Amino acid sequence: MKRNGRFLAIAMCALFLMAMMSAAVMFAAEVTITGKISEQGIVADDGQVYAVAEDEKGKEIMEHVDKTVKVTGTVEEREGKKVITVTNYEVTE
Repeated sequence: MKRNGRFLAIAMCALFLMAMMSAAVMFAAEVTITGKISEQGIVADDGQVYAVAEDEKGKEIMEHVDKTVKVTGTVEEREGKKVITVTNYEVTE
């Protein structure tokens, strides 16, 4: 009986952790940043550097190196770096 109780407790903890991790992704707010495209990503006007997620829009925006852009997307931290997944962008310069 104790064994089943431990298994149930571990299973509940695992489900809770998965739910919390999913919630963080589901509730990621969209942000808009303005900055210049560099080889490293987007250097925002405030100096913060954002790596660009390597999806279709990300690859598209990285073709505009040295241009100023206004980017909308979701930001998450991966391995100590801020990464933006671009949903929309506009080249302003």
